[in-house]
Amino acid sequence: MATAASVTTDLTTCPICLEMFINPKALPCLHAFCLQCLQGHFKDKCSGNKVPCPVCRKEFQIPVDGFEGLQPHFFIQQLVDAQRVSTDEVQEVLCVACLEEDDGSSEEVARATTYCVDCKQKLCERCSRPHKRLAGETNQLKPLGAELEQELIQLQKDACDKHKDELVKLYCYQCNENVCLKCYALQHRNHKGEEIPKVA
Repeated sequence: MATAASVTTDLTTCPICLEMFINPKALPCLHAFCLQCLQGHFKDKCSGNKVPCPVCRKEFQIPVDGFEGLQPHFFIQQLVDAQRVSTDEVQEVLCVACLEEDDGSSEEVARATTYCVDCKQKLCERCSRPHKRLAGETNQLKPLGAELEQELIQLQKDACDKHKDELVKLYCYQCNENVCLKCYALQHRNHKGEEIPKVA
């Protein structure tokens, strides 16, 4: 009988390279492959060509902008991120601020204990103190650990691929994809869209 760990490993393994997915893309048949694996597998094909899925052989058309134009496989990416967090050894993360002061040599650099959400930096106890009282406003500090990693994965999942500082909030019915407000204003303004929770 398959264990939960073995099922997760199977789901996070690309059928072409047999390694953990890197930038998984979803085909219309919903099979997932690494972007680079698809590009290598169909290297003699051009945009607009019809090609078979390497697993189920169902034909699909290569998008105009190549395999980069395929929808990211968000579910698989979440599994990959979760597996990385759960299987990684507890690594000693060094303080970013101390590393910068020390010119990158990690000989006597303090271990990071907190994460500044506003600055997006992992900091030691000493370097995190000024962040608590920066110019009249308090930065949001969180202790490092698996819970924080899960939170960061969630934020990463909700971030727009094209605008990293924007969260996806709308669903475009015509393009069948989730988009941020900037994307909607620039590329989807004539399309019918709605907030993701309402669509769900």
